[in-house]
Order: sequence, then C-alpha cells, then structure tokens
Amino acid sequence: MHDTIILCYKINLFLRVNMMAKMNIDYNKFSRFVAQLVKKLGLLNRDQKSCYGLTMPQCFTIEALAQNDRLTMNMLSRELGVTVSTMTRIIDILLRDGKVNRRNNSRDRRQVCIELTAAGRALAEKLKQCSDQYAKEILDKIPEENKNELIKSLKILIKAVESSNKKCYSGISRTIINIRR
Repeated sequence: MHDTIILCYKINLFLRVNMMAKMNIDYNKFSRFVAQLVKKLGLLNRDQKSCYGLTMPQCFTIEALAQNDRLTMNMLSRELGVTVSTMTRIIDILLRDGKVNRRNNSRDRRQVCIELTAAGRALAEKLKQCSDQYAKEILDKIPEENKNELIKSLKILIKAVESSNKKCYSGISRTIINIRR
C-alpha cells in the first residue's frame, strides 16, 4: 500500500512539473509510472475483492450492472472492453451462481439484457463498500493539501487515456478507466 501511495505522488509530481514547466516530457518514465500504478492497483484491488470468490472480470461486471441497472450483452462487453464471447462466459458463471438474470429485450427480442438479482445487488453493495474502504485507506495516507490536486490530476489522466490511441496500451487504458472516476 505504501508503494502505491509513493507512486501516486510520483505521478502527480511528474504531471505537475511537466505541465507547469512545459518542458520536454520523458514519455518512457511516464509510461513506466503508469504501468507500475496500474499493476499495483490491480494487485491490491484483486486482493481486496478476491475474498468474495469472484474474478476481477466478474467484479467489474457486477459493478457495471450496479451502476446501470440493466445492460445488453453488447453494451456490457463494450463497457468492460472484452469481446461478446468473453462476456458471455463471465455472465454464464454469474447466472449459474444466481448473481444475474438474462432476459430478452421487450423491444427487440434479438437483444439479451443482463440485470442483477437480489443476491447480485447485495454483492454489488459489498464490492462498493470494499472499494470505498480501499480508496479511503489510500487517501488517508495522502496529506490533506494534496488530495484535491491528486484527484484533479487523475481526472486529467483518465480523460487523456480515454481519448488516446488504445492499441498499444488497451489493457492499461481499460484498467485506468475502470479506476473509480
């Protein structure tokens, strides 16, 4: 956890120094910082949520459904950045475990909609509490005067990632985007 906080400071400092000075940016150094951050957050996130017996794609699926109530398979696969066939495998397991329902769209029977069951909503709430606690633990270790600036810098980074060419860093981009907005 301490390493992640130091890394957040380094990225924040790096962004601030390079944005304000408008100097030549060391893209390789920035890329390494981002990759480190994504790796550390991913590992910590996995450790935090694995106690519920879910894979990270299952967690992300439940969280996406909790935020959107009901999604088609296409919308859900796009939201998570996976193929429809991969999404189908994830949904099949959640369906088997009673966490989601699969229904035909009343307006277009060719479309399948996915929604959380009561058990899925309860699990989504546990995942949200877990994520909130995780964010609190990290932010509590950052000095008060730096918190707003760090959040602002992360928002700028997320917007830049969302608008960039995702071919080279699609996994990293998706992970950064999935970090709580």
